[in-house]
Amino acid sequence: MQQEIRRKTIHLIVNSLIPVIYLFINIPKIWMVILIGIATVFVILIDLGRSRDGWLSRIFTKLFKKMLRTHELNGKLTGASYVFIGAFISVTIFPKEIAVLVLLFTAIGDTAAALYGRRFGKIKIWNKTVEGSIVGLIACFIIASFFPQIPNIVKFSGAFAAMLIELLPINIDDNLRIPLFSGFIMYILSVPFI
Repeated sequence: MQQEIRRKTIHLIVNSLIPVIYLFINIPKIWMVILIGIATVFVILIDLGRSRDGWLSRIFTKLFKKMLRTHELNGKLTGASYVFIGAFISVTIFPKEIAVLVLLFTAIGDTAAALYGRRFGKIKIWNKTVEGSIVGLIACFIIASFFPQIPNIVKFSGAFAAMLIELLPINIDDNLRIPLFSGFIMYILSVPFI
């Protein structure tokens, strides 16, 4: 559990940093896309390099081995790569407020669901817990309430969509599917309000 807490703490910090910077520092969308794009390429190159290069693999393993999932240890992309890919796509295709909110759903809602579900969850659905999903949904609702400029039906549907897609046993990393699915739902629902 200690390693999961460490992993989710990093997940929370990195995943929150991108939307917070985008929200509070007045960076034009094009520059945010470029910056996240460069960071994404850099993270993916490190991720790919760790499974191909001896010295990079040794350093990476020494720093992160205890936090990596089995598939990541076996050479698949880490969650960090998917965080940046998800952020890049979200910032590129969604309006700013939706991109920020879905990235916060991923950072906070997913983290709350995972930590609470692992510690207190009893009712399993696939490889998740109902209790974790409920706590994640509550966290997403709380986050959404800080965005008064987004209509309630849009932001709360996005929060529900984020935790629904997190719960479903789909073989796509949460850091990619949560922001894209919830962002898509929010974007479609926001069209009448534009």
